[in-house]
Amino acid sequence: MPFLTPLALAGLAFVPVVLAMYLLKLRRDRAVVSSTLLWQRLVTDVEANAPWQRLRRSLLLLLQLLLVVILAMLAARPFAERPAGLARDLVVVIDTSASMRATDVAPSRLDSAKAQAIDALRDLPAGGSVSVIAAGGTASVVVNATGDVAHAREAIRGIRASANVGDLGDALRLASALAARSGDAQILVATDAAAPTLPEGTLRAPVKVLRVGRAADNQAIVALAVRTAPSGLSHSAFISAANLGLKMATRRVELYADGALREVRTLVLDPQRRTDLSIDDIDDVAHPASVVEVRLTSPDPAALASGAPASTDDLALDDTAWAVVPPAALHRILLVGPGDPYLETALTYLPETELYGVKPDDYGPATHPEKFDLVIFEGWLPDALPAGPVLAIAPPTTSPLGVVSGTTENPAIGRLDASDPVLRYVDLSTLHVAQAQKLELPTWARALIPGTGAGPLLYSGTLGGRPAAVLAFLPRQSDLPLQVAFPILLANLTGELLGGSQTPADAVAPGAPVTLAIPVGASGVRVTRPDGTTDELPAPTTGAASVTFARTDELGVYVVTPIGGPNASATPSGTDGASASTPATPAPASQAASASTGASTAPTFRPADPAAPARFAVDLLSVDESSIAPGDPAKIERLGAPAAGASGQGASAGQGASAGQGAPASPTSSGTAAPAQAQSRDELWVPIVVLALAVILLEWLVYERDTVIRLRRAAAARLGRAPRPQR
Repeated sequence: MPFLTPLALAGLAFVPVVLAMYLLKLRRDRAVVSSTLLWQRLVTDVEANAPWQRLRRSLLLLLQLLLVVILAMLAARPFAERPAGLARDLVVVIDTSASMRATDVAPSRLDSAKAQAIDALRDLPAGGSVSVIAAGGTASVVVNATGDVAHAREAIRGIRASANVGDLGDALRLASALAARSGDAQILVATDAAAPTLPEGTLRAPVKVLRVGRAADNQAIVALAVRTAPSGLSHSAFISAANLGLKMATRRVELYADGALREVRTLVLDPQRRTDLSIDDIDDVAHPASVVEVRLTSPDPAALASGAPASTDDLALDDTAWAVVPPAALHRILLVGPGDPYLETALTYLPETELYGVKPDDYGPATHPEKFDLVIFEGWLPDALPAGPVLAIAPPTTSPLGVVSGTTENPAIGRLDASDPVLRYVDLSTLHVAQAQKLELPTWARALIPGTGAGPLLYSGTLGGRPAAVLAFLPRQSDLPLQVAFPILLANLTGELLGGSQTPADAVAPGAPVTLAIPVGASGVRVTRPDGTTDELPAPTTGAASVTFARTDELGVYVVTPIGGPNASATPSGTDGASASTPATPAPASQAASASTGASTAPTFRPADPAAPARFAVDLLSVDESSIAPGDPAKIERLGAPAAGASGQGASAGQGASAGQGAPASPTSSGTAAPAQAQSRDELWVPIVVLALAVILLEWLVYERDTVIRLRRAAAARLGRAPRPQR
């Protein structure tokens, strides 16, 4: 029998030690005497007793000698050899993506995958090495080429599930690079193979897949957006829930605004379909919402009793999503024109808005148009447009905003799209325009108020990455200022140009880095994660404007506060916010320039409370990751290099060629014998430990046999006195 540590057999030297202890043991014979006068002779016999005695038959001695032999063999670590089922250099890839948290396999797919990978290490050849890779959003090496299999097992047990969208392709490329270091390598992948991202080309080693998972039942929130109404006075939530299973399901959608329940809806979800839901006016009357949370929960029993289909959800991670509502912002608008009291009055009453006015002759670089959130040109255009949002009213000449080919009298209005956000609650059925510019609709814009032949009267779109709109007529040359639709249309239009009706920045994907602005005067930012832990991020250099935060591996809302800047707020963007000045009536250009000093060169949304903390949400929102149906492992195994017959890999029952195992060694075509087949070692410590415990127990029973006999007799006597049951 081979041993891993044969020197431990030196422990057999304790056998003669045990024998010597029995030879030197002082023995006394039992003697029954009739008088104590005879004790003197017994004492004399004891004193004459020789130190070395002849061994007597003793069961206790035999058990102790057997125990010494067993312990020596246990220390020597005997093993049995068998053909190896894996290559000498093994790269284990454990999928830790969000879908591996599914509970269709108890306790979870990840736990099952780790158990299978640990069990597979028994087929590693003697002297082989193991590398372990955790495959989440990015691949990370947990163990690199260790020959200590026990250490590799502990490393696999310590791998934790992530909330990231998996990138198995990145892990396979890394595994291929690690396997390329050896001529006898293999890649072992433990995954559910659910919608994997696979690399192109062939890997440099054979691949075997340990697939986990068996069900596909899952419902998930795959989209969540909060939009501000064009007027900027309310918010709406847009939710998309998907049933990614094969059966109809009933789920309840709960919407919370700042922790307070606002709306509950019951949805019946068709299999393999998405269902969209819109919930308006999610704000409290007194306090606008700052954070929106949407949950998918079990339906009411009453809904199920009415015949709604029951649902099974094996992945709870994607049943919750968060969205941060854009804070109320103070916008600066610059009006360039001769002055229109109707237009100025309507702009003045826009919420959270400061209006500044300047004459066309005074407009120029000294006005600092780049420091305004919106610039409106009334009947005049400069040679160069500002870099921010622009609204042109009755442009006199052709410009990048559009081609002007003349004027038209009494233009008629074409068919309106009442579903457009700019035309919401706007009634233009009685509008009359005396004169308008004849415009051509640019390719970058959509017609909001189309004309019947002279071109559109109002269009909007994105020009060169910034919002832009053109109104073909001056308000005072129509009866629009006399209608209720005028302030509503102006509020909706400016709201779109200022970003009020656009979806805020998408939620951050788990594991994705976020750039956080460092406020002026702050030494860094502090990020509070959803679990309550905090990370302090100092500025990388003196005067740095931003810092990158990468620990976004937990779903939920992150709170960002400045360090050392009590009156500044950090926002997840690349620009710094500026404090707002006091509201003012239309002012000359000099006042507009001085009031805007300190604003950034890009449009900036400044929070109403500069000291308020900023927030951003991390959501899964991935259809691919929420599709937990186990995939085909053959697609992954086909990426591996073919297993060479002389690779030294052994064949074991139930393992095919696609797993990378080679056949038993055989002569090659050139007549040269292939290398000897690698062998796996199975240590026999388990049966030896069981045998040692049995011997120890038997030894105790022999040593305490008198006590055991008394206890047995006492128990028998007690049972004998027990009353017999009556028949």
